Amino acid sequence: MLLPNAGRTRIENPREYTARAVENLRNLLTTGGPAERDPHREHFYQLEDSESTYYIHISPVNGNVVLLAKWLRQSQNCYATVGDLVA
Repeated sequence: MLLPNAGRTRIENPREYTARAVENLRNLLTTGGPAERDPHREHFYQLEDSESTYYIHISPVNGNVVLLAKWLRQSQNCYATVGDLVA
């Protein structure tokens, strides 16, 4: 679990992603979905669920989460398929 009190954590959404995206992110933070720390930036993380990847910042001051980016995950098979098409 990335945040012990994620259910009460404020998630800021400056890019106005859908309410569903914010709830999915909250669920990941609460249940402990796969998270990877950004090796180049302190307090920045990438989280994934079965459909999407989220890039967030967690404030070391107040614990607020800022949803900076969200994109659809691509299956590993899509890379193999693309490789077959490249000459």
